[in-house]
Amino acid sequence: MGVPVCIRPLRSDDRAREIAFLNSLSEQSRYFRLFTPLKFLPPHLVDQAMDVDYQGRMAFVATIQRDGGEEIVGVARYVASDQPDTVELGITVTDAWHRHGIARLLLDQLMGFARWRGIRRIVGLVLPENQSMIALATRAGFHNAFDTAQHLVVISRDL
Repeated sequence: MGVPVCIRPLRSDDRAREIAFLNSLSEQSRYFRLFTPLKFLPPHLVDQAMDVDYQGRMAFVATIQRDGGEEIVGVARYVASDQPDTVELGITVTDAWHRHGIARLLLDQLMGFARWRGIRRIVGLVLPENQSMIALATRAGFHNAFDTAQHLVVISRDL
């Protein structure tokens, strides 16, 4: 697209940008990320999305400059799982920026940070119809396995 993209940690002053980002997602993108057809996120879920501690909960954003302000076009995050030294991954890129390498940039940044923090494994749950995410995970060296009980693809990778 010829627009500079900045990859940086999510900050507390990003709340309005995060809400605008989530509201900009298509119904399909929101469903692929949240596994629910929510039209908007309730405040408690926005609070949860904004809660990062740089250890068990971390998020990086991809931003661009638009109309004199910063706009989030992608988010990658992890949260601690119930397994030791393991985090669960989530990535979302706004529809206009699909297939521009943003998800891979965010994933690489997130994995590097997790590795630096001593995390040994990263996992994610993906809807089977989200073929773009499954393909990204495969290219990034993740193992993919279909979980018949949950009807989800489990992606996993040692760091």
